[in-house]
Amino acid sequence: MQLPSRKDLKPYAQEDVRRSMIELSVTLTLTVSTMVLAACLDGPVAYLMTLLAGLATTRLFVLFHDHVHGAFFRKARWAKRLFWCLGVLMLTPVSVWRQSHTYHHRRTGLHRSAQIGSFPVWTVPRWRRSTLLQKLTYRWIRHPLNAFMGLFTVFGIGMVMAPLLRHPRAHWDAAVAVVFHAAVLALALSVDALGPWCRGLLLPLAIAAFIGSVLFFVQHNFPTVLYQKQRLGRGTPAPVTCSSQLDWPTWAHVCLGNIGYHAIHHHHEAIPFYRLPEVWRDFPEFQQTPRLVPTPRALMGCYKLALWDEDLQRMLTWKELRAA
Repeated sequence: MQLPSRKDLKPYAQEDVRRSMIELSVTLTLTVSTMVLAACLDGPVAYLMTLLAGLATTRLFVLFHDHVHGAFFRKARWAKRLFWCLGVLMLTPVSVWRQSHTYHHRRTGLHRSAQIGSFPVWTVPRWRRSTLLQKLTYRWIRHPLNAFMGLFTVFGIGMVMAPLLRHPRAHWDAAVAVVFHAAVLALALSVDALGPWCRGLLLPLAIAAFIGSVLFFVQHNFPTVLYQKQRLGRGTPAPVTCSSQLDWPTWAHVCLGNIGYHAIHHHHEAIPFYRLPEVWRDFPEFQQTPRLVPTPRALMGCYKLALWDEDLQRMLTWKELRAA
């Protein structure tokens, strides 16, 4: 079944500014208010607010992601400044995210290019010719503990420190992120507010980073994924077989900004997140997208995947690799 062209989807890439303003206002208000309540309250209620703040931050990141793609307040100068600041707060500097994520979009589904802006995917021959240190690094990057520590590994190191050390001039906003968070921590220590800082900022960011790391991994690493060596033609979008559709209730799609409609987003990145369900409804062709029910068992099944076998045209698990 042939997928719709970008021209077919162009009407859906039109932003409803009023709807965008509502989405931004609600999400930003929820994020700030739950962070403040988590910092000010004590006991179980405070940690409930911390959890809600983590979920709200995850949704705020989706809005940030759409803005950088030009799908959300693409022309508003105030929005550029706001989301630049939010990128600093969420340890996702705009300069780094734009560079790495653009690369990811242009090369989604190509296993050789998965090392930048995504989780790496090696082939069996590459694994065999790699050193022990390279294998251990690859294994760690694709391990669920890496996602659990995502705020420090995926974001702190991957999105801030590594780009800053490689290209300090190009990614000076990464330096701003380091200084900002160091200053906030120093302030918290100076006024004996380490607990409120943990509940109101550190843990919400850690929860959002964990959720984001897991979802980003399983969107392109799942049992039936099909990778390619190269695109069939210049400008050809990634096939839906290399992105998963998260099959969960409507309320979960709403809470996490329709992040589950990932194959549609890769087909036309300028479609605002709140219009993705319209595309899913109006173009049944997208329903051939591989579906993933994000249960703990299914998610762990994704993390068991190890290497791409070009002969079998499927991912091998770590167990199969050890048995080979």
